[in-house]
Amino acid sequence: MTKGACAVLEAVGFINVTRQCNVDCKRCYLTEHNRLSSERLPLPTLEAFLANPFWEGREVTLIWEGGEPTLVGHAAMRRYCSAARRILPHARQTMVTNCFNVPDWLLGIIKDEFQGNVETTYATGHKFSLAGNEEHYQRKFIAGLNLLWRSGIQCPVNVELNRETVNAGVDVLAGVILGSDCKVWEFDVSVDFRTFLANPVYTADTVPVLPLTVSYKEVWRFLSELKSRWGARFKEAGISIGAFEQQIGQTNNQFNVACEHRFLTLNPDGVVTTNPLYSDLPGTHLVNVNDAGLDPILANRNRLRRVLADRKRAACCKACPHYTYCKGGPSHVAVTDGSGECAGGKGMWDQLLEMSCA
Repeated sequence: MTKGACAVLEAVGFINVTRQCNVDCKRCYLTEHNRLSSERLPLPTLEAFLANPFWEGREVTLIWEGGEPTLVGHAAMRRYCSAARRILPHARQTMVTNCFNVPDWLLGIIKDEFQGNVETTYATGHKFSLAGNEEHYQRKFIAGLNLLWRSGIQCPVNVELNRETVNAGVDVLAGVILGSDCKVWEFDVSVDFRTFLANPVYTADTVPVLPLTVSYKEVWRFLSELKSRWGARFKEAGISIGAFEQQIGQTNNQFNVACEHRFLTLNPDGVVTTNPLYSDLPGTHLVNVNDAGLDPILANRNRLRRVLADRKRAACCKACPHYTYCKGGPSHVAVTDGSGECAGGKGMWDQLLEMSCA
């Protein structure tokens, strides 16, 4: 998913051109039914989503997603990109692909439309081919990732720190990182959407209460160990690990930090939500853009309630010396989980502060 500062005049549109996928991730935020379906985003639905003053007068990033967006094919992706460029010529376009299959035509679109940049996600465990083969997924992912980098395409990897990745240990992940051609790696906390979808729980503000697969304490301990054991090797190899390179005063670069107000996600059926991780969570869904355009969605009471909840969420963090640049970590998860650590990784920020003051 996208990184960077939550600038006031920035908006991000996540566009699910399909929810079909060619990889089986057991805890995916999309339902199994939708990941196996062949739905496609109609062009008029995309146009209704983009043709609104909300996107004007600000920086805009449009992120093509799925499922797996490459499954719609070359001609469809060209039509989507062309329509977006026609309606919002100032918007930056990019894509999140799972790298399981990288067709030749994708390389051309990335260079023509995405300024040579895409993103991907990864975990060392609990990801499978549709045939249920985990080793096949791992092999195909690395092959696709390497093809992108060898073609001159920047494709940062977001590592999902799920239970299996943490249990496998830092040496396994380090081996993958050093054995690939990718030079930019980031990390996200892991959420068990399958458990949530089986028993969905929302706050009064329609914010989903998402269960973690690993505690914050384990996540940040894992990253600390990865840094101490492998940080020097990564640096020698010219590999950038975002969590290791954050500086005091730098804006938090984790996904979805205090950004509910600027995220809009379009599903192929026209239903809109905010965070792309909410694509298949009915309790977060707003109005269908096909009904009356984007204006009723922007003014939707549940959207405004979630924006306010996002602002209040990190109130408990304001006494923390890191709040100005951490902002409480990713807003789709709780600030604290009872483990003694927090979503923003206070322990790692404390170390950075100590080093800067030394």
